[in-house]
Amino acid sequence: MSFTVNIKNSGKTYPIELLPSETGLVFKQKIQEATRIPIERQKVLLKSGQLKDDVLVETLNLKPHQTIMVIGSPELNLPAAPVEKPVFLEDLNSEALSAYSTDPIGLENLGNTCYLNSTIQALHSIPTLRKSLEASDKVGEIGSNEHLVLQLKRVFKELEDKKSDVIVPSSLISSLRYKYPQFGERDDHGRPKQQDAEEVFTQLLLSLKSVLGDDFIQNFTVRFKSLIKNQEDETDVQEKFDEDLKLQCHITGQTNFMKNGIIESLNENIEKHSDNLNKDCVYEINKKITKLPTILTVQFVRFYWKRATNKKSKIMRKVQFPFQLDVADLLEESYRDGKIKVRDDLRSIEKEQENESREFKKQKKNMLAKEEDEFEEKQYKKYLEQFKTKFPEGLEQGENPSSLYTLNAVITHQGSSADSGHYQAFVKDKYNNDKWWKFNDDKVSIVDKDKIESLAGGGESDSALILIYKAFGTD
Repeated sequence: MSFTVNIKNSGKTYPIELLPSETGLVFKQKIQEATRIPIERQKVLLKSGQLKDDVLVETLNLKPHQTIMVIGSPELNLPAAPVEKPVFLEDLNSEALSAYSTDPIGLENLGNTCYLNSTIQALHSIPTLRKSLEASDKVGEIGSNEHLVLQLKRVFKELEDKKSDVIVPSSLISSLRYKYPQFGERDDHGRPKQQDAEEVFTQLLLSLKSVLGDDFIQNFTVRFKSLIKNQEDETDVQEKFDEDLKLQCHITGQTNFMKNGIIESLNENIEKHSDNLNKDCVYEINKKITKLPTILTVQFVRFYWKRATNKKSKIMRKVQFPFQLDVADLLEESYRDGKIKVRDDLRSIEKEQENESREFKKQKKNMLAKEEDEFEEKQYKKYLEQFKTKFPEGLEQGENPSSLYTLNAVITHQGSSADSGHYQAFVKDKYNNDKWWKFNDDKVSIVDKDKIESLAGGGESDSALILIYKAFGTD
């Protein structure tokens, strides 16, 4: 969202509008347009020191209408900025305000509802879900799946229309609590209790499945083939087929990487009765994936029931996750070969894309933020078409063409217990892989990839809980 600062030079004041995502160079250019002081002559007096070209405005800690002194003499031959009456953001109505910025908007916290707000922002980042909701026209009584999905659709539309600077999802919360009463629990003081974002994420998906149908939910569905072997009887081997809407990452004292946690969840030992031996035996379960969805959800199993405190506690361990995930080694053998071939083809195109982007940025060393956004969008659309040429025919509904995924959104948790703390969402910009949006209820800001890497955990600060991956090369 843009804001205004006042530039003061030689006794005159010039209002300048800035965006948090703009660079110091853009800031200087706006000063030049307003004051006719050439960039090379400007001395911008900030508490943090001299204004650098590559710094982001959001890191300068500027306040709306703050007065900033600029030392330098104007160049009379420079063109002056058009004289306009300054318009301040607080003077705009909500419709004009939304037109002022293309930045996403946040959701108001209505009393420990950060678990729902972060989940909504993460789900809103999924194009197939937005399109399916837009096409849905089902209506139902409050307490029904249809009513809940309708309220979600309305919130999505408000997020897209941006007719206000913050969305109040009160109707959605009411519908959620009617359908799933556990989300309406209150503490001894009558205040809403903190809830589990993973639980509401799962329940919303089940309601969406009920209303939008199997074709939609296949975009999230992972299918498995399990071999169940009796460790005491080699003839006792069973085969089982099942499916789920997510992969789990189990976290032990040795888990350092997400892939290891996923592998552990797919390979486990259980004890059950053997009819052949007429006794309880240990069975080894080995799961392999037989269908990959276009949207892959990974849940970090961080919460567990601690008997000593009689509440859900949190595993703080740092577990690193990749921006690009390859799950070829998790696939059933007959399913794997085709996915690997497409993966290699897509990576070859990706390399071309990276080289072209690198060369362009070398030539445009002082590229403005707007220019970079325009370039990234053009690149995204261009290579999206090239990726499609490598997709095989005969894919199932909602099936990933390859074994590759790109990280699209992360829901995080702060704190040491599921019953307290705070949830936030981090969503990748559609076109720029290095630009991420942080959704802290009604506060929305830009962060870079370094911040996303820090979400691996290791303490009570933001720790990844739910990761949403999108099939590489798809829109």
